[in-house]
Amino acid sequence: MKELNYSKIFVLLAGLSLAALAVYRVVSLRTDTYYGFLIWNLFLAWVPFLFSWTAYRLYSRTRGVLLLLPLGAAWLLFFPNSPYIMTDLVHLTVRSSKYISGGEVESRYWYDLTMLLLFTWSGWLTGFFSLYQFQSVIYRRSGQLLSWVFVLVACALGGYGVLLGRVYRLNSWDILTDRHQLVQLMQDSFNRQSVFFSLFITFALLVIYVILYSLLNMRGTGDGRNRLPKSRRG
Repeated sequence: MKELNYSKIFVLLAGLSLAALAVYRVVSLRTDTYYGFLIWNLFLAWVPFLFSWTAYRLYSRTRGVLLLLPLGAAWLLFFPNSPYIMTDLVHLTVRSSKYISGGEVESRYWYDLTMLLLFTWSGWLTGFFSLYQFQSVIYRRSGQLLSWVFVLVACALGGYGVLLGRVYRLNSWDILTDRHQLVQLMQDSFNRQSVFFSLFITFALLVIYVILYSLLNMRGTGDGRNRLPKSRRG
């Protein structure tokens, strides 16, 4: 498993998030501030990365596991916030009456769509890199098999968390503050449609992460400069 420069990744992810915030600022000045909730959702998407960053730094220095367990539990609790931000695209449908006038699509639709996609891209990348970071810790501690078991569990909980968040309107902190509601919603969520929804999101998360993992760990065949075809003379 390839070791990454997480300081540079942090800078790149932060730059992407700042770009998303800048686009929101421009769009909100031209239209309205309806999508202000994206700022909070993007912040929540960053929380897993902060936990994985802390776990990675601690393990690199101490090689201990005592703090990895609570950090891992906290990471799993907040990880669904990263893929959840994709579901904010539903607001394009909720506000469809503002986007269509006289049978034509208004320009504000494309502004909002671009903004939502940028926030989604930022949230998903931040979440996937935090997953990669935590997987690398488990990989070095327990081996490749358990690291991928962790990835599978994380994606499954991510899919189920998106269901609880979007369909049943449950927040991450509700697990700690309102356990009775959590148990009730979990019981309500065990039906065919909810299970299919969770598995569908889980599959999407797993496929995208495997592709990202493969790209990050793809080995080159040498110096690309020596493989360029030579120009012909004359």
